[in-house]
Amino acid sequence: MHKTPCLLLGGLLAVSASAADKKPEAPATYKVKAVPFTIEVKLDGLFSAKDAHEIRLRPNSWGEFTVLKAVPHGARVKKGDVLVQLDPEKIDQQIHEKLLDLEVSRLDLELAKVNLEVARETAPLNLANVERGYQIVKEDLERYLKVEKPHDIKSAEFTAVRSANYLAYAEEELKQLKKMYAADDITEETEEIILRRAQDSVNSARHSLSGARIRSETELNVTIPRTERSRKEDELRKRLALGKARTSTKTDLKKKTLALDKQSVQHQLAEEALAKLKADRALMSIKAPAGGVVYYGSFNRGVWSGLKLVEPKLRVRGKLTPNAVFMTIVDPGTLLIRASLNEKDLRRVRAGTTGEAIPEADPDDKLEVTVASVSPVPIAPGKFEVVFRAAKSGEMQLVPGMSCKLTLAVYENKKALAVPAKAVFDDGDEKVVYLKGGKKKVVTTGQTAGGKIEVLKGLKAGDEILLEKPGK
Repeated sequence: MHKTPCLLLGGLLAVSASAADKKPEAPATYKVKAVPFTIEVKLDGLFSAKDAHEIRLRPNSWGEFTVLKAVPHGARVKKGDVLVQLDPEKIDQQIHEKLLDLEVSRLDLELAKVNLEVARETAPLNLANVERGYQIVKEDLERYLKVEKPHDIKSAEFTAVRSANYLAYAEEELKQLKKMYAADDITEETEEIILRRAQDSVNSARHSLSGARIRSETELNVTIPRTERSRKEDELRKRLALGKARTSTKTDLKKKTLALDKQSVQHQLAEEALAKLKADRALMSIKAPAGGVVYYGSFNRGVWSGLKLVEPKLRVRGKLTPNAVFMTIVDPGTLLIRASLNEKDLRRVRAGTTGEAIPEADPDDKLEVTVASVSPVPIAPGKFEVVFRAAKSGEMQLVPGMSCKLTLAVYENKKALAVPAKAVFDDGDEKVVYLKGGKKKVVTTGQTAGGKIEVLKGLKAGDEILLEKPGK
């Protein structure tokens, strides 16, 4: 019963003594030495032609382009070779119609010029005629008011007076006859006849007087006022017509001049339209601007696209779209390489940086490359375009659209004091390391890559530094 506690106590004492005798583990260290230190940037590249000519239709006005035949994709052509032959039937018909329209327009324009010249010559004559007509009416009115109207009034009044006098004369004559016949011995039959005639004269004169009074009243109150009003209205009409003629003569000539100017402009536009159509007619045979290889589609920053979209259009009776690239002529002998550079590597790569390219089609063919340019602005978020000049390849023919792997040695120090990056610590504005034994040492660092950091000052080969901060 008492042996078990004793045994347990003895075991615990033995364990405690063993732990006390064991020494603590030494902190991990790194011995500084000079080693090659390089920084590489790896990119995916695409071969692109330095000399490439995009083929597109740039018509002035025509919009229908039907393919009769086209050179195949991948064909080699020389400058001036026909790439695509288009159907000219409809544009030829349109040109013929435009020529006829233009000839009609030219004749109309010549006629308009003659009409304007005639109008300019006859306008003064017509205006003078209107002015002369007005002067006649005006003079007639003035004469009527000064001469004819007063005379007409006197004539109307005189007619009534004269008729009244005739009646008085007839009555007096009848009266004298009656007296005379009463005193002589003329037979009654003769007397009766003479008296009856005299009475008829009186009756006739009385009737004439009645008519004369009516005519005189009509002349004074109707005819003369109406004549005066009519003549005044004629004078007013002629005066208004003269004013209108004076205005309309200038206006009509101006309108005819403007109409001729407009017609001239329209004729000129028709001539220009025909010239554009004839220029578009020349597009019916599309020729190669330079020698090279035909690619259906286009290249955008080395990326070739458009074959599936363009190929159906270049078949017989296919339709080409104006202003769209449908073909590219490239010179495979002058290749560039285009690649997309991450923004984090932008500071490392600049014009003149060298490296090598390994074509995907021939991994054994390594090409020396040199950076020709780096785009000053991004081509996509976080991406910049790099263009490389490449030395000639080996036996395999490389063509635009092929891809490659690029490796750029952007930094190299064959004897760099490179230490693990985790052994360098921030201490305020300084970088420090800890020597074996715990002493802190300020260092100046350089490039960082692959978990290593280059130490430029503060260490020498053979120094041993801690990989962890003391006391951690």
